[in-house]
Amino acid sequence: MDFIPSVRPVPDHIGDISFIITNYLDNTETPDSVQYEVQVLQADGSIYNIEQGDLIPYLTQEQIVMLVQFADSMRTLAQGLIPE
Repeated sequence: MDFIPSVRPVPDHIGDISFIITNYLDNTETPDSVQYEVQVLQADGSIYNIEQGDLIPYLTQEQIVMLVQFADSMRTLAQGLIPE
């Protein structure tokens, strides 16, 4: 009986895409960041690869401004977690 031949994985479509926006309290020493993670799937839905990295180089200046404003508004919203 022969061994079962291996099948090379082949990327087929994109699965989940995640973003992590970090708004540091003291961003004078550590700049805010936006990270991404993209699942590259095979035809059967199994993971072929997970690509991740810094999203900032792919954003326009307008998108960066909008993300900074979004992070600032989320920080304001988070202040509501502190009882008066």
